[in-house]
Amino acid sequence: MAFIMVDDMQIPAGKYDNEEEAKKAATHKDLVVKDNEGQFWVIDEENYPKIESLGYTVVEK
Repeated sequence: MAFIMVDDMQIPAGKYDNEEEAKKAATHKDLVVKDNEGQFWVIDEENYPKIESLGYTVVEK
């Protein structure tokens, strides 16, 4: 398990090198997002508003 750092908060996330791996790991309560560096992350959908302004975009399922 990796974390996305937001100020002093740690957002639990899974980090993946490609979109397909991330989509396979995501559950119905998760979102697959992509960062500015091309990395894919799986996060709980409730945490997305916390990272959206940092340049993370939702990958369509």
